[in-house]
Amino acid sequence: MKHLVLYPSAYGSYRGQILKHVRTDAAEIVRELSASVVKLGTDKRGHITIDIEGEDEEFVGNVLKQRYGSVSKFGALSTDSIFNGQLVDVGKVGYGLYCDIGILGPPKVDVLVPLHSLRSQLSMHKSSLRTISSSLVLVDHLPVEVHITELDSANRKITGELAESTLERINRWVKDDHQRLLVLGCTKELIENALRKSGHAEDIYRIERLGHFEFSLRCKRSTHASGILAAIGPKLKGVPMHLFIPEEVGERYNVKA
Repeated sequence: MKHLVLYPSAYGSYRGQILKHVRTDAAEIVRELSASVVKLGTDKRGHITIDIEGEDEEFVGNVLKQRYGSVSKFGALSTDSIFNGQLVDVGKVGYGLYCDIGILGPPKVDVLVPLHSLRSQLSMHKSSLRTISSSLVLVDHLPVEVHITELDSANRKITGELAESTLERINRWVKDDHQRLLVLGCTKELIENALRKSGHAEDIYRIERLGHFEFSLRCKRSTHASGILAAIGPKLKGVPMHLFIPEEVGERYNVKA
């Protein structure tokens, strides 16, 4: 039997729908092969786990890892590498942001992006972590890329900074004249259904994928993201949603050229 721990997390009110989506995807992969999905769930951190059994289990496992990504071991890390991650426990500490990049535990190991690094990278030199997070909509489960700068093997600690791609995304969003609604912990199909049922499908310019189950709804210029939130929020109860209003963010953050 092949046991996999995939990188994406299933969390929130639609955890079951996310797992159903992955099961359907895995079932399609094994349909013509000598393999079957035995078990699907999550580990203690919410990362999706799946057990595959059969002669083709190794092949299926490789396809799933390529499609979704998989967790890593601490020993496989190296400095100067860049990893996809999700922000976790935002606001629980004041000395930095933690990012889950999918490192196998125990113990739990996340990348710390220290406050001094954030201040320097974002040119918000005297801002508190709370101010930086709230100003730039840095929230739990938001996908980011981090650059590993330091590894402490003895204490199993990882230090990093926001990758250039993430800084560029922030700058791009702030300079954009489209408002955004971030929808985290959901499938694209559920979002499309909610937009269609609420009559707002035509108000969204594009649904941008940030992670496997995290999306940015880029509104048309004439559309307010708060109106989309009010319309689809009741249809996706419990799904974290956050407004990104360029004008408001820009007032507190100097866009980099």
